[in-house]
Amino acid sequence: MKKHILALAATTIMAALAGAAQAQSGVTIYGSIDGGLRHQTNVNAAGDSKLSVGSNGQYYPNRLGFIGSEDLGDGMKVHFKLESGFNTGTGALDNAGGRLFNRSSWVGVSGKWGQINFGHQYTIAFFTANDYDPFNYKYAYIIPVSAATAGGRYDNNIQYTGSFGAYKVRAEYAPGEKAGNAGTNTAKAVGLAYAQGPLNWGGAYSSRDVEGFADRHYTVGAAYKFGAARVAAGYMADKLATASGADNTTKNAWGGVSFDVAPQTVISAAYYQTKTSVARIAGARKLFMVGAVHYLSKRTNLYADIDYAKLSGSSRIGSQTSQTGVSMGIDHLF
Repeated sequence: MKKHILALAATTIMAALAGAAQAQSGVTIYGSIDGGLRHQTNVNAAGDSKLSVGSNGQYYPNRLGFIGSEDLGDGMKVHFKLESGFNTGTGALDNAGGRLFNRSSWVGVSGKWGQINFGHQYTIAFFTANDYDPFNYKYAYIIPVSAATAGGRYDNNIQYTGSFGAYKVRAEYAPGEKAGNAGTNTAKAVGLAYAQGPLNWGGAYSSRDVEGFADRHYTVGAAYKFGAARVAAGYMADKLATASGADNTTKNAWGGVSFDVAPQTVISAAYYQTKTSVARIAGARKLFMVGAVHYLSKRTNLYADIDYAKLSGSSRIGSQTSQTGVSMGIDHLF
């Protein structure tokens, strides 16, 4: 019954927004759909392999979105974004909670001073990791950069972005909305980025309260483009306090290069190292990955990758100490 209600709500809202899109030039419907296959070894303790369809987007997560704005004059605008993720194979929403707009749901205002948005939106840490990943935050279900971004999105987030020449500053605050304790489950962060010519660099610091325990996260990165090549590297660390007194930690370091071998073809290679400690039990994952993308048009591409992960400690799957994966598919933007 719940699924039928969600489906009806989704149909009603999307139909209404589609009508608005026809009536207003300031509203755009957009999205992406990805279909592909992935084969991976040692997916369980028995050492079995698995062939699967990347129904949520192997290369680029599936989404259907609506974005719009209204010009208020004197450089001021009101804008909004609603974005939903979906499963290619079944057509269902791609989140267990059944959120209709699980990817983005925010409204804001912008002017010469910058912009401020209110709602469910990407975190500052996400933007920083995205800018300095050699694969430009593609293959999100394989690459571990997202594992320590202090949450890829925050609910109830108030976020400011301002551009000043080559610099971009961001700040955000997400209240926990808990009666009697304003600090519980709150999150706040600041970020700074620089982009000028072939060089860009940046960093972010995030602080969260997780049910009364402090979570601290920072990430830094840089990228440089020379000719047809782009080099990118970054580091992030996350530390969550626990009742036992032993912090749970995640540390990620990565680096790689992408190269335009032809106007329509890009080859990328990167190394990602993840170290974790949970309840004083350490684990590590070292991922080597090579991928290629061939653009059939500006909106459609074919992709393929091969990756190898070396596992140790608590990151092992039973007695398995490595995994090898191969992915391929097609991605279309609309």
